[in-house]
This record gives sequence, C-alpha cells and structure tokens, in this order.
Amino acid sequence: MKLSVYILICLFFICINITNSAQATPVKYQTPFEKAQWQFSGDEFGCEITHRVESFGTLQLNANPGEPLALSLEADWLNLNNTQSQASVVSAAWQDTSRQPIATTSLNWFGSQAISQQNTAPFLEALEQGHTWQVAVTSTDNSQYLINASPVSTRAVANQFRLCRQHLLPKPFTYVRRLELMFAPNSSLISATHEQDLQAVYRYIQADPSIVEVLIDGHADASGDHLANLVLSKERADEVLSRLIELGVSPKMIQTRHHGTRAPVASNNNTEGRELNRRVTLRLVKSASQSSTASALGASK
Repeated sequence: MKLSVYILICLFFICINITNSAQATPVKYQTPFEKAQWQFSGDEFGCEITHRVESFGTLQLNANPGEPLALSLEADWLNLNNTQSQASVVSAAWQDTSRQPIATTSLNWFGSQAISQQNTAPFLEALEQGHTWQVAVTSTDNSQYLINASPVSTRAVANQFRLCRQHLLPKPFTYVRRLELMFAPNSSLISATHEQDLQAVYRYIQADPSIVEVLIDGHADASGDHLANLVLSKERADEVLSRLIELGVSPKMIQTRHHGTRAPVASNNNTEGRELNRRVTLRLVKSASQSSTASALGASK
C-alpha cells in the first residue's frame, strides 16, 4: 500500500512538472517565408514599414516629422494595459543558432497596440543587415507568446524608408498649427529659433494644400509707453510676415494684427510674465472641407 501511495505521489509531481514546463514554453508566431512580405508606404507626412505576422498581428516601424522612430506591434486578438513586452533584434536562424539579442527595447501596451520610441534605430539597421525582429509577450494570465518577423526581402523597404525620412517635414501639424515666437525687450528682430520655426511653417504650407490662412498677432509687454508698445507689436508682426513672404508663402494667405499690451497671457508685474507677453502668435487655418474630410477618415496631417 505504501509503495502504491509513493508511486501516485511521484506521478502527481511528474504531471505538475510537465504542466509547468508546457506553460513555460511560449507559443510561437511567424509568417512562413513563402508568404512573408514587408510593405513600405510614405510621403512628407510620415514613413511606414509594416510586416504581417500570420495569426497574431502586424509589426510596424514609423517615422513622423520631428519625432523619433516608433516601433509597434498591433495585435489582432490580444489586449493588454499597463504592461511591457521586450522587442529584440536577433540574428537570423541560419546566421547564429544561439540568437542572442543584438539590441532590445521595451514595448508599452495600450489595448491592442504596444509601442516604443526608445532605442529603435537598431530595428531599421536590422532590416538592412538581414537580422530579424522578435517580441516576447506575457499576457495577464501568464500565457507566453514569441512573435518573430520573417527576414525576407527587407533591404529594399529599409532603403525606401531611409530615403523617405530624408524628405519628411521638419515638424508635424500639431507643432506648427500654433506657434508662440518670443522676443527680446524693445526688439522685433527674428532670432535663429524663429527662423527654424518659420522654415517649418513654410514647408508645411507647401506640402498641405488644405492650409488656407496664416494668422499673425503681434503683442508687447507693458513696459514703457503705451503707444510705443502698440507700434512695437506691429513691427514684430510685420517682421514675421515679411520673412514668410521671403520664404515663399503667398501674401494673400496671411492676415496680421497688432495688439500692443491689450492681450497679455501673464502678469506684467514680474520678469517672467513680461517675457511671455513679448510675443507673436502664428496660427495655421485649414479649410473647413479638408478638415471635415480628415476628421471623417480619422487622420489629420
């Protein structure tokens, strides 16, 4: 009897170990090589590489104006929040059987999408060198998944992506749609920082035909004479107007106003407040029809 009990206990623990081992083995997803494709799309507003992983989701690499590279994994059926997964660059199986990570980054999950903008440059280089992407995912129920990209015909899309990045706009619409250009006391001179921003505004207007107006408002702090400040706010607005025209923006698109000290955004009783009030506000206006179309499509440039 004692022997039978002992055997049963041993079998029980063997079953537990087998079960735990099975649970610890991740489910692997990879598109078969004969079906694997890497897709490139892009223009001045953004560049994208996508790779479909069969039965799991899509891997993406995105470059947007003024932002670092973004690596993402869009899952078809998995939703996670407040958790991370590790994405790695590894050698292809025929290059290195050990497949130790060459570079890694942590993807942060927001529902069905996991994103990282940290240490993502090696993932573009991996496509040029024939390496592959790998993502290790652990779900809330401790299920484990290993998602592998298929390193097939990757160099062509990597080259297209690099060329696309060279022609990206300097800044996205979220940046140029409203700018606050700060000025020194009693000055209307365009600074190097202003120049960079105005170049970005010009480039965006050239690329996006839905921009129909540029609104320029000049302001001054309350130091000194009221009339002198009104004139100074006009000079600041006119300097910005002149520079945009020099760059190539049509004068018909631009409206200027000057307000002197009438519209402060901060107190004029301290240095910090006066610095904020010495400004020109520049705003880009899109046509109503174009904006409505973009909203309906869920995309805004």
